[in-house]
Amino acid sequence: MKAVVPPESPLNRRRFLQLAALTAAAGLSGCSRGNAVPTLRAAADTLPALWRRRLPSPWTFAPFSNAAAVTDAWPPSTDLLALSDGWLAGLAPSQLQAIAAAPLVTRLGPLGKRFLADTPEAWSGLLLPVGFSPWVMLIRREGGTVPDPDEGWNLLLDPAFEGKLLLPSSPRLLASLADRIDGPDPLRRLRAAALSFDDRFALNWLLQGDARLAVVPLQRCMRALQQDPRLTVVLPQQGAPLHWTLLLRPKDTSEPLPQAWVEEAWTSPLLTRMLSQGWIPPLPSAMLAAAASRVPKRLLPALLPPATVWESCWTLFPLESPQELSLQDRWDASAP
Repeated sequence: MKAVVPPESPLNRRRFLQLAALTAAAGLSGCSRGNAVPTLRAAADTLPALWRRRLPSPWTFAPFSNAAAVTDAWPPSTDLLALSDGWLAGLAPSQLQAIAAAPLVTRLGPLGKRFLADTPEAWSGLLLPVGFSPWVMLIRREGGTVPDPDEGWNLLLDPAFEGKLLLPSSPRLLASLADRIDGPDPLRRLRAAALSFDDRFALNWLLQGDARLAVVPLQRCMRALQQDPRLTVVLPQQGAPLHWTLLLRPKDTSEPLPQAWVEEAWTSPLLTRMLSQGWIPPLPSAMLAAAASRVPKRLLPALLPPATVWESCWTLFPLESPQELSLQDRWDASAP
């Protein structure tokens, strides 16, 4: 006897069509992110161009359109961020996930390890320091006058530089410098002596205007120091604030950090080229010294000073709210 096959239930057919539609939608959604290449975002001048251009395939670089975009909601395709430490104050640790770069962390020298050890608990494990540069005093000499490096940050209040001083726009950084200057009310005197508060364009002011001394990260003035014989640089023996370059992973990415790309920057010949630009990886000093063949000898004291100088340097991590209020009160009270 031939078996009777019952007709298909309309409910089953409807259910099948619903499942098919959901599957197609999920497939389209997956393709929309699956077709997006891993993307590194940063301000255009955050990373040395010669390293940035070596991002491995399929990674791509997309610069932030403006400064405000750094702290805005990042596009969904953002898989890695390169930021200077000053931007951390505008971010929240909850926007990030673990950097997951243990092999790179093991390569860090004393300064890099100290950075991670001093990182506030809320940021622990979220940051990878890949480079740094000390804030230095860049001086345009007049005649045969040579500044006395033993004066340290007191040089900022030398009468020869009054009204010819270019300072960073960060109140916190200025307050930290004032703490290393002798005499009463140093922050007020420092602000009164300034021609302008603009470290971004300080080099232009120094070379083309009336300014004679600018406080800038070494990496921003290294080329000018090698090209303009009027310029000299001072990294005080009492230390300096450090300008860090950091890598961070947004919380929604599933892309791992391209560790081989970082390894390349920390290995010659690329390491040698980047050192000559004033960009210093936080590696052991012996490794850096071996790669500094392209750096003029007169600039080595600022680029690779003795360990005692690095030990005296400091990092400006994000402040807690009470500390921010205290800084604001101090800043307001120091108005010239």
